[in-house]
Amino acid sequence: MKTLNFETEKGLAKVNPSDLEIIVKDSGLPTKEADEIKSSYLPFLNQLSDTQLAAVKINFENPSDLDENIARELRLRTVRIRTGAEKLKDERKRMYLLRGNLEQASYNLIASSCKLTEEIFLNVEKAREIAEKKRKEDLRRDRSEKLSPYTEDVALYPLGEMSEERFSSLYTTLREAHERRLAEERKVEEERKRLEAEKALHEERKNSILNLWQFVPEEEKQANFGTWDQEKWDNLILFLKDKKNTYDQEQERIRKDNERLAQEARKKQEQIEAERKKAEKEKKELEEKVRKAQEDKERAEANLKAKLEVEKKAKAEAERKKKEAEKKAKLAPDKNKLLAFAQSIDDLPRPEIKAIEAANIIANANTLLCKVRDYITEKASNL
Repeated sequence: MKTLNFETEKGLAKVNPSDLEIIVKDSGLPTKEADEIKSSYLPFLNQLSDTQLAAVKINFENPSDLDENIARELRLRTVRIRTGAEKLKDERKRMYLLRGNLEQASYNLIASSCKLTEEIFLNVEKAREIAEKKRKEDLRRDRSEKLSPYTEDVALYPLGEMSEERFSSLYTTLREAHERRLAEERKVEEERKRLEAEKALHEERKNSILNLWQFVPEEEKQANFGTWDQEKWDNLILFLKDKKNTYDQEQERIRKDNERLAQEARKKQEQIEAERKKAEKEKKELEEKVRKAQEDKERAEANLKAKLEVEKKAKAEAERKKKEAEKKAKLAPDKNKLLAFAQSIDDLPRPEIKAIEAANIIANANTLLCKVRDYITEKASNL
């Protein structure tokens, strides 16, 4: 529907009653119904237009008390126009809804009556076809019940369409297959039970001879005792007990022999231990004598060595002193001469010098002469 753009004047949306014509033309309703709606709402538009015309007397920019009273009166009048149009709209919509409900109810009555009648006519029209379908369904159901013990999925077969001869053949085939399967399952179950009983008997018999297991022949240790008859099993028990008795007797003989040998070995060991202790004692005594003799020898050698070392050192010291004395005696004349020479340098007269340059020379010369004197004195003293 087309949207109207209202002109405004002093802030009011101006409504022209002719605007309703535009809405009616755009509605798409038949002319009679459109004119009826237009005539119903046109008075409200005229009242609103008159109200807006009366508003031109109001000073919107600077309203007075009179302007306020007029505005209030016109607002209330506008409210009454709007609420009156709303009541009309709600009433007309309610009537339209009731009419729509009536039309739907009328159609539903006709449609349901027609469907019932159509069903009756269809049953007559398809009577033989329906009866045939019912016969086939009953036949399928009966045959399904008959076959169900012998197959898990009866839907695989067209039981309602199958001839009696073909069904009888199918029934016989499935029943015989089922019976063969049951017989095979019974046979398998019996074999399973036999093997379980055989295994249980084997375990029971094997556990009963675990204390005799070392006497079981190697070729019999892998045997299945559950398959043996009672006589064979009893013979094995007798054989094992006899082997155990023989083994126990032999073990007792071995034990006694071992005790005798152990006793003899203990005596022999005691004798060897006594001899070992005696030899060890004699060895320790001999080692102690040798150790003491060695210590005495080492002590005497050490004393002699110390005495010789003292004598050697005394002799060397005397020799050194002798040589030193001889050397001093030999160097004494030269030493005295050197010391006298050093003293002569010290006693050497120095000239009296007046010039400073000459005084520096004589001072340096005197320093050098003192150094020569000191050198001669130090070296001569060490001679």
